[in-house]
Amino acid sequence: MSSYELVKFGFVLPQYPLDLILETGLYSEKKGLDSVWAADHTVGIGIKNWDFYEAWSVLSALAMKTEKVLLGTCVSDPHRRHPSVLAQTLMTLDRLSKGRAILGLGAGEAMNLVPYHIEWDRPVTRLREAAEVVIKLLTEEFSDYKGEFFQLEKAFIRPKGVREPHPPIYFGANSPKTMKIAAEMGDGWIPVGTFMKPEDYRAKFNQIKKWAKGAGRDPEKIEPAMFNYMVVAKDYDTAYKLVEFNAKMLLAGSYDTLKDFGIEPPKVKLDVLHFVFNPDTMMAAAEDVMKMPVEPIEERFIFGSPDDCIDKIAKYVEGGVRHFAMALYVPSRLNKETLELFVEKIVPYFRE
Repeated sequence: MSSYELVKFGFVLPQYPLDLILETGLYSEKKGLDSVWAADHTVGIGIKNWDFYEAWSVLSALAMKTEKVLLGTCVSDPHRRHPSVLAQTLMTLDRLSKGRAILGLGAGEAMNLVPYHIEWDRPVTRLREAAEVVIKLLTEEFSDYKGEFFQLEKAFIRPKGVREPHPPIYFGANSPKTMKIAAEMGDGWIPVGTFMKPEDYRAKFNQIKKWAKGAGRDPEKIEPAMFNYMVVAKDYDTAYKLVEFNAKMLLAGSYDTLKDFGIEPPKVKLDVLHFVFNPDTMMAAAEDVMKMPVEPIEERFIFGSPDDCIDKIAKYVEGGVRHFAMALYVPSRLNKETLELFVEKIVPYFRE
């Protein structure tokens, strides 16, 4: 069996408008994609439009209209919802979808928390505790828990999810500390793959498997997934025009990538721990971002014609990725036609 036969492909829903979100979600099931993912944000990522719909509500609507496609968040954080509420929400989606829910869980991002004064100090500790609480509530009859941030006393969630022992949890973990949590508790690992080289992915997943084995877990039960931004168009030049600014924005927030290319970080901190979206921050960031060189985009970003994208995806498959969650980084007016190119021209290559 070739490695391609094991690869799953998912689609990350667009931010807006609502009819496009539902239409592309249904199209994904119709065309045989394995999964549909919703980013769990308070605000959208964009230059001027930051509209965003609540992830679990959108996935619940799709659960009632689909039958096969997996439905996951990519990813939720443990700060905006108490883990008991998160556990109940996950269970409800799993029941509505008849066992197709996935909880993607990560440490959090400033853009969704700082403007609302939501506390998220020590995010890694909060992440670990929240995951432990969710698992306890969905696997135990009554639960007690005493953590630094969360406590339970004879707490319970009923009913439980459809899948046993609980609906799967995939960790959006890029740092060693959060990767260790994924190794010890995760059913899947779904880091942000943009600007992560295939060899880096392989090395990190090998480390996760070592930690999992050390924790007494079967590392083969952790699915190696990846969240990626992608722009596919009929030709390379069209794709590059669509991707340039957005890719530079992402690049500017990846300090490890900047270091690899000897690029000075922009004055405005664009990493997930600091950056928030508003007119002032975007204006300041745009001035620095467009000065950045194109070489990192060409080397690290999945974009171009279908053949260009196939070549880059194939390298990640060789690096060990077995489930892609693809976010199409294009204006909403182009989302459907870009999705069609992805489904019709790229996915079949790895299926046939």
